[in-house]
Amino acid sequence: MAAMKQVTTAARHDIAGIIVLTLGAGILALGSGVAPHLLEDSHAPMWVLLACGALFALPGLMLLSQGRAPAWVQTLLGNCLVTLFAVVPAWVAWGGDARAFSGSGGLFGLIPGLGSVSFARLAFALGALIMGLVALFAWIAWIKRLGWPGRACLLAGACLTAWLLLLVMPAEPRWPDSVDDNERLARYALMVEDEGWSRVGGGHPRRWYYPPWRNIEQWTKAARSRLAAIRALPEGQSALTVPRIATAPMIDGAIGEAEWLGALRVELAPATLGSSVRAASDGRRLYLAADVPADTTADGFDQFRVWFHIGLSPWLANERAFVDRSGGVDVLRATRFPWGDNPPRSRTDWHIYEKTAGAASLDGHRRFELALDLEEAGIAPGVAFPLWLEIEGDPLRDANRKFKARSNLGQAGSYEAPLWFRVGAD
Repeated sequence: MAAMKQVTTAARHDIAGIIVLTLGAGILALGSGVAPHLLEDSHAPMWVLLACGALFALPGLMLLSQGRAPAWVQTLLGNCLVTLFAVVPAWVAWGGDARAFSGSGGLFGLIPGLGSVSFARLAFALGALIMGLVALFAWIAWIKRLGWPGRACLLAGACLTAWLLLLVMPAEPRWPDSVDDNERLARYALMVEDEGWSRVGGGHPRRWYYPPWRNIEQWTKAARSRLAAIRALPEGQSALTVPRIATAPMIDGAIGEAEWLGALRVELAPATLGSSVRAASDGRRLYLAADVPADTTADGFDQFRVWFHIGLSPWLANERAFVDRSGGVDVLRATRFPWGDNPPRSRTDWHIYEKTAGAASLDGHRRFELALDLEEAGIAPGVAFPLWLEIEGDPLRDANRKFKARSNLGQAGSYEAPLWFRVGAD
C-alpha cells in the first residue's frame, strides 16, 4: 500500500513537473524570439523574459529530478531559482519602465508625492534585497558543503558561463564565405526583417529586444563603425575641425558662453535668420548647440536635426539625431536590405542609441543642445565624416490654419552635398 502511494505521489510530481516545465519552455521560446510580434507592447528586455521562463522551468526540473538526481542537484536548482526571484524584482525596481505600472495618489494618502507606481517599485526593491540575501546565504551554505573537487568544477563552470556570456554570444557571426562590412550590414538588416524585430515598438533602444545571442544591433553598429573609420574625404572637399575642449558643456539648453568657449561656430543659411550651431568634443562625445533667434514661440513644431553617415553604404543610407522643443532626443537609421530578385527595400530603425543626451530651452528664443557618444555613433577622432545640420520651426499655414509648407530656420549643407567635419584628435 505504501509503495503504491509512493508511486502515485511520484506520478503526480512528474505530471506537475511536465506542466510547469512546458509553461517555462514556452516563455523561454518567446524570450528567444520565436514570435516577436507577440511582444510589441512589452516593456521588458528579452533577458527578463528568459529569466521569467526559467522561474517556471526550474521548478519543473526540480519536480522531475526528485528521487532521480543527487541531492546537490536539487540544491543547485533551488539556489538558481532563489537567485532569479531576486534578479527579476531587481530589474522591475531599478531597471524597469514606469509605464509597466499604473495608478496615482500618495501612499494611502499619508505620503504626498509617493504614488502607487513609486510604492510598487519600492516593494519590488525590498523584495529583491531580501531574496538577494537569501540567495547569497544559500549559495555560501551550498559551496561550504561541497568538497574541493566540487568547488573546482563549480569554478570551471562559472568561468565557462562567463566566457559564453561575455565573449562568445556577443561576437559577430563567422560566415564561411568571404563577407565584407557592407555585406554584413545587408545580412543583418535582412535578419532583422525576417525575424520580425523591425515591427517591435516601444521606447527602449532596439537592442534590448534581442536575445543575448542575437545582438544584431551591436553587430550592425560594429560593421558601420569599421566602414566609417576607413571613409575617405572626397576629392576637392575640406573638413572642418571640431576642437577639443577640456570641460564638457552641460546639456541643459542654456548654451552658456563660458562652457562653449573655443567651440567651432557654423553659421546656418539663410544668414538673415541668424541661426548658428556650435560644435565641440571632449574626446568622448560630440557636442552640438543650436541657437535659433527666429524661433520665439513656445508651442508648435520645433526640431534640431543632425544627419551623419550619409551614403556610408548601399545598405545604410544615414543615421540622424532629432532634438525636439521639449528636449527629447532620438536617433534613427535609414536601412536598406535585399529582397530576393526584387529591388532592395528600405526601413527606418528607431531608438538605436542609448547614450545620447538632448535639451531645449526658450528664453526669448529657442536653443537646442545635443551630445552624441562618439563610440556609439561610430565617429572616430581624426576621421572625416559628413554632416547635415537643419532646424525646422512651426509650419506655414494659410488663413484657415491649414498646413501649407514646412519652415526652414537654418541649415548647413544638405543631404546631397553635406559638410565634412573631423573631430580633433589628441
